[in-house]
Amino acid sequence: MGAIFVLNLKSSIKDMYLLFWSLIMPFAAIIALRIFLPSYAGNYVEGIIAISVFFYSFMTTAFIALSQRKRGVYNLLHATPMPLWKYIVSISSAWAIIAIILSYIVLLFAIVINQLNFSFNSLLYLTPIILIASLSFVFLSFFISSLVKNEGHLSMTANVLMIPMLLCSNAFFTMEKAPNLIQYISVINPFEWFVNGIKASFLNNVSTWGESLLLLLGCLAVTLIISLKTFKYSDQ
Repeated sequence: MGAIFVLNLKSSIKDMYLLFWSLIMPFAAIIALRIFLPSYAGNYVEGIIAISVFFYSFMTTAFIALSQRKRGVYNLLHATPMPLWKYIVSISSAWAIIAIILSYIVLLFAIVINQLNFSFNSLLYLTPIILIASLSFVFLSFFISSLVKNEGHLSMTANVLMIPMLLCSNAFFTMEKAPNLIQYISVINPFEWFVNGIKASFLNNVSTWGESLLLLLGCLAVTLIISLKTFKYSDQ
């Protein structure tokens, strides 16, 4: 289990999807906001970090999972005594660690560019939120990748799920004046829980942070069960 964790950690670092979606895009957004909307730039840091983690933990890992299944990597699990849940947890943990590192890099970049004040306590609150959320999104990516057979279908399916989750959240604009249906979706939206957890970490708001953490833990349990129940070893 430890060996699989290390191998996936090393291989994932080399992935170009990671570099583009989780670093270059957030950096570009932070710089653009600083140039064109300097008075609001600091208000969007939480949303940028959340989207960076979400894109990597969900979109990038879904493509990796599909690629490994198509290459027959998962068929090799039949020849090992390792239970499926251990394999999924080990590789998901590696990807979650990368998500945490990426979020720290984006946060540091935002602090330098926007000259933000950020306490060590906020970092302590932030880490478990990102860990639990990224694991939940990785488990969800296994489920999505099991529904499709090629990259085109995966891209469409992932976007159908991702876009409503992003738009029905407080990542960049408030939901207070949104239609009732949108507000309801926001309440049951795991990405919204993630955004609220990050914002609570920045503000050291323990009550909101604790609520977000509990909701994300519930999401973690549900997505893990779904990923195990729907896991496909091959397309045959």
